Amino acid sequence: MFISVIMCTRNRAEQLRRVLLTAVAMKKPDVEWEFLLIDNGSTDNTAEVVASVAGLLPIRHILEPEAGLSHARNRGVAEARGEYICWTDDDVMIDPNWLVAYAEAFRRYPEAAVFGGQIVPVLEGPAPRWFEQNYDKLASLMAKRDLGAKPIRLTKVGDHLPYGANFAVRTAEQKQWRYDPNLGVSPGQKRLGEEVTVIEGILDAGATGVWVPGAMVRHLIPKARLSLDYVGVYYRSAGETWAYLSTVEGALTMGALAPAGGRRLSGAPLWVWRKAAVHLCLYLATSVTRPSSQWLPHWMKFNHFRGAIEFWRRGNVAG
Repeated sequence: MFISVIMCTRNRAEQLRRVLLTAVAMKKPDVEWEFLLIDNGSTDNTAEVVASVAGLLPIRHILEPEAGLSHARNRGVAEARGEYICWTDDDVMIDPNWLVAYAEAFRRYPEAAVFGGQIVPVLEGPAPRWFEQNYDKLASLMAKRDLGAKPIRLTKVGDHLPYGANFAVRTAEQKQWRYDPNLGVSPGQKRLGEEVTVIEGILDAGATGVWVPGAMVRHLIPKARLSLDYVGVYYRSAGETWAYLSTVEGALTMGALAPAGGRRLSGAPLWVWRKAAVHLCLYLATSVTRPSSQWLPHWMKFNHFRGAIEFWRRGNVAG
């Protein structure tokens, strides 16, 4: 077995149907491969959707009852039989060349352990004017990733890392680096970065990574996410992730981190409270009269620090 494609899902049956049909339509590599669908406790008709493509894909429907994206990812790693694991999400449309491009990259760069491909956002509804005007600023919210048309080395320097909807890892290294259940989305938890910490850990251990421009997916952005409220939700999640990583000894990522010492209020460092207050005031002062390019960054930063404060106020610690 050369490649294991892994996709995690939970209660997104109709969305899943769309992505699986794009997997059926994609070009197939001339290697043995499998498709693992990790069902993280779905209660809808996900099983029927998987059964509908059972004769068209080498698919295995695997149940992981412990809720949480990291638990689902870890179950996929445990089940994978391929030499390489290709990761994608249940809210994308897979390009016809996606798997073939990865297979070719694995052969061409046998020394590499991490690979990543392009993610193109597709907005499923008209975007507000302020969203369109700040498309590049909102790239991370949409998981937009484009490092160019030529293969380059993946590094932490210059933000040259893949995103969770489209990356691949050599299985030998992947089995050494498990996904942290304290990161990733789960019931009652909306944190990010479970794949980032794994990728950075592998690279920091001495492995190399390669950008694979031909491995592309289209990320579907529902209309509900094209709102200022969702921008706030996303950046609060990012802030909570940042705060959590500040509690982890030897944390690797996301600008870690807030200093351990210093004065605190309700568990959060005073400087974080100050930052939140400053950006809230600047947002309120500019949101009525100034262009969105000026007030939106303050809304994003306010919610980032607000998410961190909410984490510390709940008394959260690592583990």
